[in-house]
Amino acid sequence: MPKALLFDLDGTLSNTDAVHFPNWIEVLRPYGVEVTRELYEEKLSGRVDRRSVEDVLPDLSEEEMDELLEREELRARQRSSEIGPLPGLRGLIEAGRRRGLPLALVTNSTEEDAGEILQPLGLHGAFDPVVYPQDAEEGKPAALPYEQALESLGLSAEEVVAFEDSVTGAQSAVKAGIPTVGITSGHSPEDLLEAGVSIVIGDFIDPALYDFLGWE
Repeated sequence: MPKALLFDLDGTLSNTDAVHFPNWIEVLRPYGVEVTRELYEEKLSGRVDRRSVEDVLPDLSEEEMDELLEREELRARQRSSEIGPLPGLRGLIEAGRRRGLPLALVTNSTEEDAGEILQPLGLHGAFDPVVYPQDAEEGKPAALPYEQALESLGLSAEEVVAFEDSVTGAQSAVKAGIPTVGITSGHSPEDLLEAGVSIVIGDFIDPALYDFLGWE
């Protein structure tokens, strides 16, 4: 059984892809970029926003980049209260707490953006440690964010379980050596398995999850 649970934020605790995907469609349309589901999953979902936009629009100036990111972030914040937790999340968190397990958050979102998501979910302050992009020299898909969480927890990779919904996030956790549960809120089971996750689930109600954790 794991000694700690490590969670991604966007798309893992709640289906924020339902907000970000249409947001990126609208924000990038004036630049002549058609945001398909494939482009979103490959370039935008689960990544540090600035790096994502640089991949899609490499010729933007710093000022244009800042303006574009501000528009996307504002849209996301305005709609964050519309999104509830993924089914079974509260039950999983309570089960972890009953077992005395630390709950960590490892996210590519800024502290401000994370707060906008966690507050409506009733999870503000629920995670310790929290690893934000500025806490590691490299963001996901590099292993460093999860390695930072392991160091803070004082645990080895084999002693924890990570939860990720994106390919880049899964790659980050897997590179750190952590057994990882893939959540299919934004990516296909095949993509997540290819990224190295141990199992895939649709939400936290899936009985396969509790079998994987060794919980009755």
